[in-house]
Formats: sequence, C-alpha cells, structure tokens
Amino acid sequence: MLVRSLGARFLPVLADRNLEVEADQVPGFLREITLLRAHLDLIAFGTKHPQTAEEHREQIQLRLRITEEAALRALGTGGGVLIR
Repeated sequence: MLVRSLGARFLPVLADRNLEVEADQVPGFLREITLLRAHLDLIAFGTKHPQTAEEHREQIQLRLRITEEAALRALGTGGGVLIR
C-alpha cells in the first residue's frame, strides 16, 4: 500500500478494521496526518480510484482535515480517537 511505504502506520489499519488511537498515540497520529498531507498528490495520483485524481485528492484532503480536527480535540482533552 502506498501510504504504508511513506511510513504511515495508523491510517492503513482502516482498510481492515476500525482505528483506535490511544491518548498517548495522538501526537504520532497527528504527525502521520501531516506526513500524508505532504504527499497528497502522490497518494491521489498514485492510487487507482474510480474518481478522477483531482476529485480523489479533494476527498483525501477533506478526510485528513476532519481526522486532524478530531485528533486535535482529543489532544486537547487528553482522549483518544476512534474512526469507524
């Protein structure tokens, strides 16, 4: 998987199951989101998807932003993140 080759370890879990990020893992999770955002074009254009690459890029960007917002809230409250 492309995102795994970039060093992602949290978000690829979603391909198989829900993702549970414990409170102490949230800073690393936020770093992973930043990493993926830095390689957004590579991810969007390097994966096969029924949408156009640009539409796919926009969807990934939106999902990363929503996920980051949730992780920042979790960081602020000392909680974790659950993505289903």
